[in-house]
Amino acid sequence: MNQKSPPKGVFILCAGGHARVVTSILKENGIIPTGMTDTDPSRSGTEVNGIPIIGADNLIVNQSPHEVVLVNAMGNAPGRGRSDLEKRETLYSKFKKLGFEFLEIISPSAAISDQVVLQEGCHIMTGAVVHPGTTVGANTIINTGASLDHDCHVGPHCHVAPGAVLCGGVVIGCRCHIGAGAVVIPGVAIGDDAVVGAGAVVIRDVAAGATVTGNPASVVTDRRS
Repeated sequence: MNQKSPPKGVFILCAGGHARVVTSILKENGIIPTGMTDTDPSRSGTEVNGIPIIGADNLIVNQSPHEVVLVNAMGNAPGRGRSDLEKRETLYSKFKKLGFEFLEIISPSAAISDQVVLQEGCHIMTGAVVHPGTTVGANTIINTGASLDHDCHVGPHCHVAPGAVLCGGVVIGCRCHIGAGAVVIPGVAIGDDAVVGAGAVVIRDVAAGATVTGNPASVVTDRRS
């Protein structure tokens, strides 16, 4: 489990609420971002946590991938679930194709085993716990106070929201949203693009594309039908 050493410049994509938290964690690690981007032109020239908003994402294209590293700070708002994760994946993939790399964001207060695999651009936020044998996929957010027990696998472009608990051996697919305070019992598998509602208790496998809520969690929508 290694965190990249940043090169000459660090640029943050998106300047919303998640960016404010990400910036604070970077500063705790002694890293001062060079600038942020935002799609709202009226925000250009303003600051977030003392970091200037330089303009739209397309300005990053003029930077050399050898000279800067990026941070994907697009968040995943409750109630929008899947759509924000698709946008987060699209943003990540766009710049990866241009040769850019993404920095892992790791809070100093996170408890992470040395037997964990953290893939490129993942975010491990304040107070998160990640136990041995677990893999966190590229561009995935493990948010504030979330807990991943031993031998979990969380796929790319996911969001494990604040306070969520994945018990041992849980497998999460791509672009999944695990809501705040949700609990997934040991050995459960959750398919690609699934959404687990806040506070849900998941005791059986969740199909790809399904949304589940409640205790025990049951399907409320299924994108495949």
